[in-house]
Order: sequence, then C-alpha cells, then structure tokens
Amino acid sequence: MAVMTAMAVTAAPAVTGTAAAATEADAGCRVDYTIGSQWQGGFGAAVAVTNLGSPVNGWQVAWTFSGDERITQLWNGTHTQSGAQVSVTNASWNGAVATGGTVSFGFNATSGSSAITPSAFTLNGVACNGSTPTPPAEGNPAVNNNFPVTREAAYGDNRYTVFRPSNPQAVGAPMPVLAFGNGACAHTDNSEVTRALTFIASKGFVVVDTGSANGSANGVPSGSPIPSLLTGAITWAEREQNRSGAPLTQRLDLTKVATAGHSCGGLEALVAAQDSRVSAAVSLDSGFFADGSFGYSRAELGRLHSPTLFMAGGPSDIAYDNTRANYDLVTVPAVLAVHSQAGHTGFITGNQMSDGMTTVVQFLDMVLNGNATARAYILDPSGLASRYPWTVSKKNF
Repeated sequence: MAVMTAMAVTAAPAVTGTAAAATEADAGCRVDYTIGSQWQGGFGAAVAVTNLGSPVNGWQVAWTFSGDERITQLWNGTHTQSGAQVSVTNASWNGAVATGGTVSFGFNATSGSSAITPSAFTLNGVACNGSTPTPPAEGNPAVNNNFPVTREAAYGDNRYTVFRPSNPQAVGAPMPVLAFGNGACAHTDNSEVTRALTFIASKGFVVVDTGSANGSANGVPSGSPIPSLLTGAITWAEREQNRSGAPLTQRLDLTKVATAGHSCGGLEALVAAQDSRVSAAVSLDSGFFADGSFGYSRAELGRLHSPTLFMAGGPSDIAYDNTRANYDLVTVPAVLAVHSQAGHTGFITGNQMSDGMTTVVQFLDMVLNGNATARAYILDPSGLASRYPWTVSKKNF
C-alpha cells in the first residue's frame, strides 16, 4: 500500500491522507485515511481526524472517491453518498473534539477495482491542508473594485453567457469563477440578471451564466432545474483557462469556484455546489421544498460541503419560509441574510439589487479570497447585521 500526504506518495504499510478544518476560532486538522484490507470487489478503511486548532463541537468530513467505490457499512458516524461524493457526520456521542484530540470512524465499501485514497478532504466545509490556516489578510475588499465589464457569448458553447472584467490583466491576481443559475430556470434568456451579474463581474469575478448571450435557442429547455448546466459552466471555464489566445487564458483561479442562483436557479446552484470543485454557494430567494418539488428533496442539503449563503426578501418573498427552513437544515458553515423589503426579485431587478449583490460579493470575497474586511462585513454584528432592514444569522463559522 502507500502513504499519501499533501506533498507526495511513497511506499508504506497503509494508505493515508491529510486534511484540515475550520471552527469559529483558529482551526486546523489532519485526516489519516487508512485502507486496512482489500478483497475481491471491496475494501475496508479507517479514518482518524486529529484536531490541530480550537475545540470543535460537531464535525462533517467530506471527500470524493476517484472511482466506483460505494460505502455499504460505516461505524462511529453517519454517512450519505451521492455518486462519488461522500459526507460523514459525527455520532451523537463523538461530536466534540478537543484541541489535539482525535476522533475516528471506519467503513466497508464495494469497489470494482483497487481502492484509491481520495485526493482531498474537507472538514465542516473547509478545504484541508494538515495545519492551522494563516489568518486572512485584510487587503482591498473586492467590493471596492469597479472594473469595466464585457458581456459576451461563451466561446464554443452557446448555452452560456460570460460576464468578465473587460481587461483581465487590470485585475492583477487570477479571478474567481461564479457559475450562476437564473430565476425560473431560464436556460435561454438571461436578460433579467444582466444588471446584477455585471455588478458582480465589476468587482473582479468571472461569471458564467446559463443562457445564450442574444437569447437565441440553444437546445436547452427552461422551467426545471438542470444542475449539470452549472457544473458544465465550471468545465467550460477550465477549458478557457488553457485556450490559446483566449482573453481569460491563465487569468482564472480555479481553486476559487462558487455556484449561485436565483429562485429555481438557486436549486441548481445548491445541487451543483456538491461538486468537489466548488468552494462556496449562494442561494437567492430559493431552497428545496419539503415535498421534493422539482425533483430534489431537502436531503440534498446534507451533501453540501462548502460555506453557503442563503438570502431572502422577507415575508413577501414566496421563497421566504423555504429559505429559512433550508438554512436551518444545513450543517456546513452558513449565513442567512434577510432584507425585509426585497421581496422575491428585489435582489435581482429591484431597488435592493446593489445592496443584495454587495452582500453576495462580500460573502464570496470572504470565502474564496479570505478577505478579513469582507468577513467582518458578513459575520460581525457591526457589519451587515447593523444595516436596516437586514437581519443576519450565522452558524458553524
């Protein structure tokens, strides 16, 4: 077997991996993933999580298998699996882990080939590196930027429209990517969100939105969620990053990817956020229904692995109750921001657009860029929560 760390792979008696996590204070951890035995069609593994930071009370470890592995039995925790993506949460008796403490769980799984150690882990929604993270730098908050924006058809794929700073070189650092789903799951016409997405792009983000740039037919039906459109938008960005002569060649930071969406598009964003490439999610006036309407149940929330922002427009927002119920159910770090006057479309087309998109940008800047000023805006009582008529709740940060 082999020992796998964040740096190298060498021969050794067991297979292990490393990971790190975050809590409200300084945080960090190591995850040792050991394949103890293998047999025809399956294997057994043990996972040990050592807390290197502040004490935690409640944990969730997530990873993505590289093949067809399926967990059949797990002990000392509870697991969910969707395709290759796995999430394990603590049992009722082992959720608290002191600084320097270790908690373990194990499982058996089926596999059609030799078991392979997952390449990356997250703990409580934060990517792991085996050490205590460096506190985020202050820097210039992204919301202070005001770059000219180009709106254009996605090269080679008329399912998408791209909103980007017109001169990517002027941004300086490589830019984060946001895949966005439209209200009503509109997959052809994105005119409703043009103003809002232009605002986000002007702050130094590249937004890939569903829908052709001129509203022409693109072969994609509208009206029902198609989360694969958002994961496909990420794949498009990966191709564009390496396309010779493209304006975005080597100008994207593909370690900083988020999904977001409004109303029906918010369902697409929450499902697509389960992709291992996604580090943040934003749900605008949206949420899974208790009865599983649109083909997705609230069980999807247990598969999230990244910090998530839920925004609602107050009691006049038809998604208000759904948004709050979804926030209550997630176990990842999450924020619920409610603007009592925005209604269902105020963040996208109304007078609350600038206020709402500022909140989205600050959240993305906090999670993707580690900006401390943005973090204070989102999480501190003196930030968004102090601005009438917003109310803000947070958990697991």
